[in-house]
Amino acid sequence: MKKQIISFSIIFMMLAVLIAPNVPAESVCYAEGGDVLFTSDFEDGALNAWTPFGGGGKLTLDTTVSHSGDNSLAVTERTQSYHGPSFSGDALFAPNKTYTVSAWIYHKSDSVKTFSWTLKYVDSLGTSQYMQLAGGEIPQKVWTEITGTVTIPEDSANYLTYFECANASTDFNIDDAVIIGDRNDREEQGTNKKGYLYSFDFENGNELWAPRGDNRLIRTDEYSHTGTHSIYVTNRNKTWSGPTVNVNDVKRGVSYFYSAYIMYTGDEYEDVHGFRMELQYSQNGETKYQLITAKDIPKDKWTRITGTYILPEDAADVAFYLQTSNVDEPEKITESDLMSFYTDSVIISETSVIHRETAVKALIILCAAAAAALLIRALFLLIAKRMRKKKEVLKSIAKDAMTQCYNRNAYEKRIDELTKEPEKCKDLWFALCDVNFLKYINDNLGHEKGDEAITRCGRLLMDVVGDDGEVYRTGGDEFVCITRKSMQEQIREALAKESEEDKGYPFAVASGFAAYDPETDGESPDISSITERSDKEMYENKQEIKAKNTEYSRK
Repeated sequence: MKKQIISFSIIFMMLAVLIAPNVPAESVCYAEGGDVLFTSDFEDGALNAWTPFGGGGKLTLDTTVSHSGDNSLAVTERTQSYHGPSFSGDALFAPNKTYTVSAWIYHKSDSVKTFSWTLKYVDSLGTSQYMQLAGGEIPQKVWTEITGTVTIPEDSANYLTYFECANASTDFNIDDAVIIGDRNDREEQGTNKKGYLYSFDFENGNELWAPRGDNRLIRTDEYSHTGTHSIYVTNRNKTWSGPTVNVNDVKRGVSYFYSAYIMYTGDEYEDVHGFRMELQYSQNGETKYQLITAKDIPKDKWTRITGTYILPEDAADVAFYLQTSNVDEPEKITESDLMSFYTDSVIISETSVIHRETAVKALIILCAAAAAALLIRALFLLIAKRMRKKKEVLKSIAKDAMTQCYNRNAYEKRIDELTKEPEKCKDLWFALCDVNFLKYINDNLGHEKGDEAITRCGRLLMDVVGDDGEVYRTGGDEFVCITRKSMQEQIREALAKESEEDKGYPFAVASGFAAYDPETDGESPDISSITERSDKEMYENKQEIKAKNTEYSRK
């Protein structure tokens, strides 16, 4: 009987090794029928594929507290609410499948904190989306379990899970994370084409590529290097913002060849601009960035950028990405630095495979005539595509993460629209609002209370405006309401009533209002003049509030 048990254990461990996905390797297995997909208890003394999400925070193994065993994962040095431990979920999750998750969380702060286990994914439009797997209020100094059951959206790909805390400065620990569901048996796009480890031509979709930062990826047939489609990268607001894809199957300690084609168009951009090909990976709990190569690329021409690199043996959670050249001083960033661009025909392969391929190509030189004919045909297709009118790209209206109001980018687009079509201003009303006493609150009661005051103002304005307009957060403590009817009295009354509610800190919001006035604005409204009037009234109201509340100094 004892020998039978030992034999069964050996068989079970062999099966577990064969089918384990490329995720943190503490104790990963697929149970028969697809039950337990992933467990992580950190008892092997390694971080494995866990990496800091959002480029901030530090991950270390903690032997002082644990839910079970001797170790847990500690998250420190956070500066944003979303900073926390993460790992790729591509080997675990699949569209339309249901999963149950569980994890234990511990923190030593002085009050209850809100935590979330979040799944980030990309939809078919190339837009990053977020959904909560589990979450809740966690009391201090008590290991608390969060659980949840979710169904992954049909329109989803490129999964990344991470833990976050609403309070950006709270250190915390996690332990005993578990994911239960059906085994992911889908085939990843973009792999094992033409003998390469990865080959992406975007003929069948985005192929697990995702936006890096705030941008959009759109699969388009407007331009292509090969086939009929490429990826269009737009709405970039940082030089490092661009397309990225997880490449965890790249072998460590082996030379790999990386290649991609890039093109950009547009009279507003300079004729030649620099691009970079890079890798991001986790090493001993820290995020590393590695330049593969950089190249100046001319406008209106598909240009190949290539390079080689050897990943360290202990690299984890590896991502490949493309971007424009870095600019050290933000004030010197130009329109060209944030340009929209296309990419196509991306390959990643062992360098030895590329060398063999080059040797084989030397033997088929007699096919050059046929290749030239295909090239001429491709050039004609490219010229025909360039002559077509560029399709208008749908623009996403971004929301401010903290308040859920529309953000500064959305506001500027709205103002640009009203500048170009001033007649629309005749049917709109404008309100500018500014949260008072914020410096006092931050300095004396903490930034958490300051964030609460800002969120409180934004949600109040959204409740009042409702479907009659939009609320924008245009600065740290500044909001603008654009409504389709006059709401001056409703907003003032709501702000006055809310200021009487004592929630542990002084709360008051200065407001100013303006609308189109034929006598002042004439036949053609000027959006700048209208907003200047509301800003002036808001400033006067702000001074009145400060005069009545001198004990709170600035704001």
